[in-house]
Amino acid sequence: MFLAWKELIYSKLKFSLIIGVLVLIGYLLFLISGLSNGLMNMNREAIDTWGGDAIVMTEESNQNLAQSVMDSDEITNKFKEVAPIKNTAVIASTDDRKQNALLFGIDTDTFIAPKVSEGQAFNEDFEVVADDTLKEKGFKVGDTLDLAGTDDNLKITGFTVGAKYNAAPILYANNHTVDRLTNDRMKDKVNAFVVKDPDFKDVDLNSDLQVVDTESFIKKLPGYTEQKLTLDFMSYFLFAISAFIIGIFLYVITIQKAPIYGLLKAQGLSNGFLAKSVLYQTLILSVIAVVISLGLTLLTAHFLPPVVPIIFKWQLIALYAATLIITALLGGLFSIRSIQKVDPLKTIG
Repeated sequence: MFLAWKELIYSKLKFSLIIGVLVLIGYLLFLISGLSNGLMNMNREAIDTWGGDAIVMTEESNQNLAQSVMDSDEITNKFKEVAPIKNTAVIASTDDRKQNALLFGIDTDTFIAPKVSEGQAFNEDFEVVADDTLKEKGFKVGDTLDLAGTDDNLKITGFTVGAKYNAAPILYANNHTVDRLTNDRMKDKVNAFVVKDPDFKDVDLNSDLQVVDTESFIKKLPGYTEQKLTLDFMSYFLFAISAFIIGIFLYVITIQKAPIYGLLKAQGLSNGFLAKSVLYQTLILSVIAVVISLGLTLLTAHFLPPVVPIIFKWQLIALYAATLIITALLGGLFSIRSIQKVDPLKTIG
């Protein structure tokens, strides 16, 4: 460790370049992680807030909520707790702003009823509780929302936290509001039932219905799995790139220092001692780079506008940081073979 540290202090510029490259890789990796979590959360936020174990839908809907339509009394008393939902897409606007949203019709006495963070819950037809991110776009309690394609209006009575479905903000209303806006097409119908029952798999349903656990339903949301896999693969490639880059840097530095290693061997230092020195250097460089990149990531997140979805899961960040350090050490292993090949006799002679 002493030899590794002394060399780092002596050749500051050379090793600063390695740290700089690793900082950029770690910075990008942590940002991608935060943005990935933010994007995924926008798709599943409302579903997680509901806290259900499963969702009952029609078999032919292919787990698409909008395509599932069934009678409102289809599964009466078959599960411990059920919450019927019906939904329709709307374009809501005021005088100076417009927003695509999903209108969800629910029963206020069920477990999926939104917790109001500002204002009050809806009590009448055409009153809604909206996702609180709409506040950032200028909407406020008391606003009257004009709906495209209809003469009806909605009134925002309150806001709730965590009400996005498939990246779209939700407007919660009573069932009669949805019935009216769909010209009674959904009267006595629902799109699905959210189920809270750990034993939901043991319940027998009609052949035209299916019960899907919450996590499987989320994975079938349009674009959810594709987005997650794309961002995950980007992270994996960054790990590979970091190992490749630090391997090249250390290999070149090792080749340049071949005469020095030969002299140290002639003085009695073993290959193992010199190899440990290289690995210690790599460890110090990667730890410094990870700390700096994490600091830059947090600083960047602080100044990002609220519309940018970024969420840090610290367990995942710690895993990525440890993996980045390990891949850097693996890259450092490439130069150890070069140390073993150095012949002290040729170096002295």
